[in-house]
Amino acid sequence: MSSGEVTSSSSTARRRADPALVHATRRDNEIRRSRAGRIRTPLLLFCCFSALLCGFASAGEDGYTPLWGLGANDAVGSVAVTHDGSTIVAGAGSTVYLLDQQGNVLWRTVVGSRVQGVGISPEGSRIGVAADKLYLFDREGDLLWAEKTTFVYRSVALSSNGMYVAAGCDNGAVFIFDRDKKQLWDYDMGTDSYGIAISENGRKIAIGCDNQGVYYLNSREGESWSYGTGKLVKGIALTPDGRFVAAGSYDRCVYLSTGEGEHLWKYPTEDAVLATALSNEANEVFAASGRTIYVLGRTGAVLQKIALGCRVESLAATPDGSFLVVGGGEGDQSIRLYTDDASLIESRNPTEVEIDETGLLDDTTAGVTVSPTPVDGGTDPVAATNARARAEEVPIASRVLGWVENILALLFEPQEDFLA
Repeated sequence: MSSGEVTSSSSTARRRADPALVHATRRDNEIRRSRAGRIRTPLLLFCCFSALLCGFASAGEDGYTPLWGLGANDAVGSVAVTHDGSTIVAGAGSTVYLLDQQGNVLWRTVVGSRVQGVGISPEGSRIGVAADKLYLFDREGDLLWAEKTTFVYRSVALSSNGMYVAAGCDNGAVFIFDRDKKQLWDYDMGTDSYGIAISENGRKIAIGCDNQGVYYLNSREGESWSYGTGKLVKGIALTPDGRFVAAGSYDRCVYLSTGEGEHLWKYPTEDAVLATALSNEANEVFAASGRTIYVLGRTGAVLQKIALGCRVESLAATPDGSFLVVGGGEGDQSIRLYTDDASLIESRNPTEVEIDETGLLDDTTAGVTVSPTPVDGGTDPVAATNARARAEEVPIASRVLGWVENILALLFEPQEDFLA
């Protein structure tokens, strides 16, 4: 067993720890967290200089453009994508969809309750679904197993090849199972976990919770650090190597931290942040806030703002940043794929497949990508999204202003007195 794997012996030792030990551990963590959260002058100067360069360097880029959209009969509350962008999983209502990169539906299935979260292994061999049960499917859509408790699963994330399945439950616990359903580890959070992310090797886990906290766990040792945002945390994302953590809070801020617990910045938005996503090295930080998708650079500079005609419910991105998957809510219940790949944008053919009121695809369109049909003489929804995206291209002056606002936001750290 490699050093990055989970061991059942270590996990058993952490299970339902003694409250006194937990309190002592958390006090130590708070000290480490406080030290890690200090803002140093060199870092501030570096952020100022780098953000300015980033703003000017990206000013001429076209940014992300939609390739296609797939209509749904309910809000798309959760999406996930493989590392190469070839396969997308989404949950809308009680239905789970698996799509390819062209927007074709590979399969769909209905689970026992509303889907709270979906996850897919980096290469796409396993799909996890959090609902009334924790479900694990293979790529062909066959159910491998389901784990039921008396509580609802709210979130799920998978490591490479589905070797480890991390899930958050509304009884306050976080579980890790192996691909054969064996429970390896659990940790009592004491609060509902609304978002979860896991590193590629399964060793690092980030969690966003109802108690306003962002937690970073080591699957062998338990909690490494945590901080508070002041409001519920639903959006959570990790880079594949676990080196960066992005969090989105109902306090209308996006947070970026390192895996060591150093807070790099927070960026204020206009609405609650429901979802986040990250590319490698946090070169792009994506955040869903109201009807806007914020694309931020590693220093917190605004690279692009994408306006939609609905509230953005969910986000997922490939590690190289080539593809961005967006789940829409009321006003435009859909799954959309965006890209910043110039060659794909140039050759793209905007498409949209509609789903009828029962949530089932019409036989004539199942698995086939068709051209969108405007409703009531309206405009092409993907073309309209394109127009809104172009209208939202951020001029240099606005980017510099956003950079200044973000640097000022650095003066206000996450809550260091938060007790996880």
